[in-house]
Amino acid sequence: MTKSRIVLFLIVGATTILLYLLPRYVVNNEAQQIENEPVSGSPAASIDDQHTHSVQIPDSLRQKFESLYDSYINAQNQEKRFIFADSLAKAYKSVGKLDSLAKYTEVKALANPSLENLILAGNGYYEAFNFAVDPSKRIYLAEKAQDYFNRVLEENPKLFDVKAKLAMTYVTGSEPMKGISMLREVLIEDPENELAIYNLGILSISSGQLERAIERFEKLLELDPDNPEANFYMGYCLFEMGNASASKPYFEKVLDLGISGDLANASENYLENISN
Repeated sequence: MTKSRIVLFLIVGATTILLYLLPRYVVNNEAQQIENEPVSGSPAASIDDQHTHSVQIPDSLRQKFESLYDSYINAQNQEKRFIFADSLAKAYKSVGKLDSLAKYTEVKALANPSLENLILAGNGYYEAFNFAVDPSKRIYLAEKAQDYFNRVLEENPKLFDVKAKLAMTYVTGSEPMKGISMLREVLIEDPENELAIYNLGILSISSGQLERAIERFEKLLELDPDNPEANFYMGYCLFEMGNASASKPYFEKVLDLGISGDLANASENYLENISN
């Protein structure tokens, strides 16, 4: 693995995990085709044993979680229960326990399956799915996200971002071609859907179709010149194709946007490579 690919592997959380979990035979096919109720149990009481997490809650925060859960379970009415569920979801997100985040975003959807609540629940499971590595957990989280997203689309099939997310749960699951077809359908109905364009660009990178990926990210940058991911991946593709000088402005743009974290760090690494 080249240094640049090691850097790519380390960068953008969900995208990186997704890239390396995509089934290769499926992605290659994709490249060709494109071209032509309350939560059951006691999550706080069993913070580390009800679910299997790679991230543990720090001892310094454990009392906070227990207190929030006690308030949630003892809430005197539904409105207060929802408030504490939201607080628990945010707390779990802050420590990276995203399957627990999903469980608490689901609370409102179970009690009141409005379109808004269904979307929130689907997004919660989708986020957890994106970061899950264990295969059985990914399957479970994907199926939960699919359930909520399909219910949303039954009510409003024009929510194309939801459809683009749903598609990616299929791409990395047991029905990859279904997911790819859904992404293509999104772009037929909404040619400027940024999420679908981005996802197809990532799929092209994963399959080694860098020229095709560049087309996707060029389009994305036309729609949103300040998109940090699109700038980064444009730079990455150009760098990998041996055009380091052309990649430099894109990595510099990522830094000019003033973001922090892995994407900025990776851009700095590439710029250091280019200068050396």
